[in-house]
Amino acid sequence: MHLARLAILSAILMAGAGAHPHVEPPVEESKAERDALLTSKTLTLSEGLPHLAKEAAAFAREEKRRDTQTLADFKFYTPDVKPDPARDQRLRQILADPASLAMWTQKRCGGFHPDWSFNWRSGRKDIHALVCFGCKELMILSPEQQLRYNLTPAAFKKLQAELVPLRAKHPGKPAS
Repeated sequence: MHLARLAILSAILMAGAGAHPHVEPPVEESKAERDALLTSKTLTLSEGLPHLAKEAAAFAREEKRRDTQTLADFKFYTPDVKPDPARDQRLRQILADPASLAMWTQKRCGGFHPDWSFNWRSGRKDIHALVCFGCKELMILSPEQQLRYNLTPAAFKKLQAELVPLRAKHPGKPAS
């Protein structure tokens, strides 16, 4: 009887362990990457393919195209988009501003799927910031770390205004 209670308690504890929310580090943890964005010589943008789950047929068709690449395990169209100088500055300011980011919270939105990747270099390191319009999230990837944040409503609106007009290859209507 004692072993049965121990097994039940163990099962309850194990099940509960998986239920704890994933907590990302504070916004300050991404300071080095965000500062590097402001000083990087070039910024390119990669347009994401359709959502793997929500647009499965379009994704299957689009991923067969020759003009795609894989960044951070996600598919994007090539060639990368080089924003005009004014848009480049606005995008850098939005992403580098710590007020654009908030602590990440888990959502039930169909899974993170980047609509865009911002790509820049810091020394010899490639850094990417993946933006998901569906989740309203930003994932910053560098060789040292992977950080995930919520976009503030103001930052989300600004990014949409800047990026939706650049959408050229994704089939269908612009992501909103």
